[in-house]
Amino acid sequence: MVRIKRGAKPTGEITIASMSDVAFLLIIFFLVTSIFLLKDGLHLSLPDTTKPATVVSAADVATLEVRKDGSMTLDGKRAEMDKLQGLLAERRAEKPELVVLLKLSRELPYGGAVKAIDAVKSAGISRLSMRMER
Repeated sequence: MVRIKRGAKPTGEITIASMSDVAFLLIIFFLVTSIFLLKDGLHLSLPDTTKPATVVSAADVATLEVRKDGSMTLDGKRAEMDKLQGLLAERRAEKPELVVLLKLSRELPYGGAVKAIDAVKSAGISRLSMRMER
């Protein structure tokens, strides 16, 4: 009589040893095929170091000071963020060569600084100087 050896008994388990390989391959696949969006930062034109410094008269400078609590003053007078663009546009209409000196507090959050810069840019003023204050 011939005896037949039975193989290993089937188990109810699924081996997951190769699942980690498949997971890493899927991660690599999605990293290679995905498109990364790059956000644009603030576009500032810095002065050319080879050219001599330009002299601006004090009458052509508007000083905008932004404190750490978000309060603003334009040439020593209190200004609100929603009215700032209009005030700067009026000043620019009077003096087309207007330069804005933006004094920012060091404790001011970046969002407040960006809002102030956006207000200056949206008023049509392209000449901006920034200074960090204590």
